Amino acid sequence: MLKNYFKIAVRNLSKNKVYTFINVLGLSLGIFGSLVIFQLIKFHLLTDSHHHNAENIYRVVMNLHLDDGSVEHEKGSPYILHEALKNDFSSVENVAYLGQQELTLSIPSNSGSSTKFLEKEVAAFIGADYFKVFDYQWLSGQSAALNTPNTVILTEKYAKKYFGEVNPINKVLIINNTTPVKVAGILKDIPETTDLKTEVFVSLPTLKTIVNDDSFTEWAWFMKQRETYIRLKENTSKAAFEAQLPAFSKKYYGEMSKYYRFQLQELSDVHFDLDFGGKISKSNIYLFSAIGILLLVVACINFINLSTAQSFKRFKEIGVRKTLGSSQAQIIWQFIIEVSLITLWAVFFAVIFAYLATPLVNNWLNINITFRQFFDTQMLFFLPILIIFTIIVAGLYPSLIVSGYNPIHVLKGITKSSKTGLSLRKGLVVSQFSVAIVLVAVAILVVWQIRFLHNKDIGSTKDLIIHVQVPNTENLETLRNQITQKPFVESVSFARRAPSAEKGGSGGTIKFENRDWEKFVARSKIADESYLDTYQIKLLTGRKPVASDTIREILVNRKLVKDLGLKTPESILNKSLLVGDADGTGVIVGVVADFNNADLYTPIEPTVIFSLKARYRFAAIRLNKYSSEVLAELKEIWSRIYPNEVFEYSFYDDELAKLYKREEITRNIIISFALLTIFISCLGLMGLVNLTVSQRTKEIGIRKVLGASVSSITFLLSKDFLKLVFVAIIISSPIAYYFMNQWLNSFAFKVEIEWWIFVLSGIFIVTIALLTVSYQSIKAALMNPVKSLKTE
Repeated sequence: MLKNYFKIAVRNLSKNKVYTFINVLGLSLGIFGSLVIFQLIKFHLLTDSHHHNAENIYRVVMNLHLDDGSVEHEKGSPYILHEALKNDFSSVENVAYLGQQELTLSIPSNSGSSTKFLEKEVAAFIGADYFKVFDYQWLSGQSAALNTPNTVILTEKYAKKYFGEVNPINKVLIINNTTPVKVAGILKDIPETTDLKTEVFVSLPTLKTIVNDDSFTEWAWFMKQRETYIRLKENTSKAAFEAQLPAFSKKYYGEMSKYYRFQLQELSDVHFDLDFGGKISKSNIYLFSAIGILLLVVACINFINLSTAQSFKRFKEIGVRKTLGSSQAQIIWQFIIEVSLITLWAVFFAVIFAYLATPLVNNWLNINITFRQFFDTQMLFFLPILIIFTIIVAGLYPSLIVSGYNPIHVLKGITKSSKTGLSLRKGLVVSQFSVAIVLVAVAILVVWQIRFLHNKDIGSTKDLIIHVQVPNTENLETLRNQITQKPFVESVSFARRAPSAEKGGSGGTIKFENRDWEKFVARSKIADESYLDTYQIKLLTGRKPVASDTIREILVNRKLVKDLGLKTPESILNKSLLVGDADGTGVIVGVVADFNNADLYTPIEPTVIFSLKARYRFAAIRLNKYSSEVLAELKEIWSRIYPNEVFEYSFYDDELAKLYKREEITRNIIISFALLTIFISCLGLMGLVNLTVSQRTKEIGIRKVLGASVSSITFLLSKDFLKLVFVAIIISSPIAYYFMNQWLNSFAFKVEIEWWIFVLSGIFIVTIALLTVSYQSIKAALMNPVKSLKTE
């Protein structure tokens, strides 16, 4: 019996090639989109889930509660925290300290020269306990080596980077041209699905020989690069442990503990918590999941519509089968087999599409998946569920409709479609295009908002500014003097952070004149006297500060003047200001216009600008032109002054663009899936028009004989479908508005939702639908009426 079902199914599908092609293509695109979304979601959800008992691993983060009611979120922690947690809590099984550090690594050679690498994000100082919290595969060596100074563990990838195919054990690397470390172990390469990107593990005792400051003993010294993780013992709940943290904070912060509140962050939340530097929000994961499901549903709607519309061609077949004794269940199984064949073919082509699109998907979504991952354990579990879901959604309703026809009516030719079936088809078409219009409208808004983010006036210039790192603060004036002699250089400034940079950065409370400490936090921009000229920040009143190596003269922004309750910028001039972040006092000599000192998710914040040479990290060079020759000359000057360092540079506008990488990924996903949805919907529309034309061939012929024009027949065939598209526009507009508004709420600076977005998306969809419908309609209208009348 089953064999017979397959034979009949293959015969029917072969006989209706256009119908089969449209269904296979539509379903394959829907399944392809679902597979891509599944891989994207899996990539994020599996981040750092490979560690054993990951549910017991937490990052200890800090919420800084300020007097004005605001809360600062800090993922970093004091160095001393990991030692205190280990000593004070018996419920803590292990503590892992992760001190990320930018390092210059040199590989000495027998000739006296050395190969140098500047590692900005992959080097960290850790202790042996780190490997008791997190799982790594050891190829050689042991974690105990990290308890002694001047040792380093490398991943296999970085061992090959530094030493090639030579055995790296006991080889020596020089850190920052001063500190030798010996390779004591090799780890298997880390997986892509991790936020712990360290590849060079330097022993923790080595840190104190490189960094010489008070950060090892100060509880108030937070750096986002220094993180603390703990593994709690079995049967220790997060809530019970957090209940002890206020007393712990009180012990070390005293009266200041009301500001410093520690919190445990589950390892599974680290990747998704944007307040603490997460990579993607869970709301975006839910959004992408919904888009993937909707795309598949749209493809299934195509199948349902075409199957029910096509059913009139099989009336006699069903009538004969029922007359000869076939049950409704047997006929349902026949149609389910046909749907299954179409679905399996669609899956086959979807996998081919996935293979071809994998490089593009990686580039667009900023992930790194391989085609092999489309056949991993999770995918092999997901794919059968996807196939069964598709067969049930796409096949069950049409098979029930077709198998339910009365055989007597069918054989007598009474085959008038029910109003219910017709209404359902119209409703499904409206649903398809409603999804498409929502995606198109949201895509237009996302593109517009991202364009706004890139082009908004942030209060400083960003074009033709290059940032060059300085390894130390010696010879800065020599570097400035030699660079400014070049005709292509407009200005040079040394600073710790650019005017607009990643959210956070240094800052603290301030004390104005003889007043108490202010309740708000002022952000610090540590920079020299050329900062305003280089970034072209507008000076509202006063003057620029004079050159100084320490805090002496201060600039403040208009927002700080307002928050201090002063009426005019002039009223703050020549007043003293104690800056907690610098632990020093200076005189306010100027007020600058407000500028965005973080990304555009964040409102304008009160800001102070002051000199502190010891904290400068880079040179900002404003150019009047750029070319490879310009960069080569800058590198030549820099290398002459710092011959033992690696020249590293970046463009300010590129740094700003990276702040909105998350939104660009969202844009890419929505645009891609909007286009896929439109294409699938139009495929279905084309199939429905084709079936409508075939049903009304005789009517078209008669109308042409009676003098109907091509345009009137085209209008006749098109108007009903276009009405459905207009209904979809009306239904989808408020839905699109809701999602637009929700997305924009995360931005402090944003565009308005304008009426033209809905008009433009509607015009776009109507145009695409009109082109789809008109092609088939005009083709039918041009048919010879004699031939049309002969067909029936």
